[in-house]
Amino acid sequence: MGKKTLILASILILVMIAVIWIYGSTYHSARKQYNEGHSASEEIAKNEGNLTVIDDVATYNADQQYHIISGRTNSNDKIYVWVPQTTEEKNKKIIVKKQEDGITSSQALKYVQSKYEVTKLISVKIGMDNNIPIWEVKYRDELNRYTFDYVQFSTGEIIKHMALKNLTSE
Repeated sequence: MGKKTLILASILILVMIAVIWIYGSTYHSARKQYNEGHSASEEIAKNEGNLTVIDDVATYNADQQYHIISGRTNSNDKIYVWVPQTTEEKNKKIIVKKQEDGITSSQALKYVQSKYEVTKLISVKIGMDNNIPIWEVKYRDELNRYTFDYVQFSTGEIIKHMALKNLTSE
């Protein structure tokens, strides 16, 4: 192996290490931002929702970011607590609901499937829209549109339906 080949191989290895490091650093930074504040939200949920056990913490992003904590009380009631991530006092309302007082993610999906043609399910997640607890159902429809349905947690009704036209498939 010649000196030029060795130098070229060394440079290539250094570039690969730099690319991997930059990718890893960016990914870690993005995940940290997504999970930031979960501990504080868990404490709020324990106080406001009387939770003794935390089962899950989900981050929901829309007009405003929420942490939705699911857990159980001393009497084993299953609870959701929506904790807004804002500094604005008017938008800091914490909402606490018993899980049995609303529909499940499966029920939300079944309702959407009864109204629209879901060809590829992307996700079903709990969220919030205009201070209304929702299930956000994301999917591709029969026209290959990226579609969002907001299903109200307490009533099971679709309160918002948005379908984005796929310009690349034409």
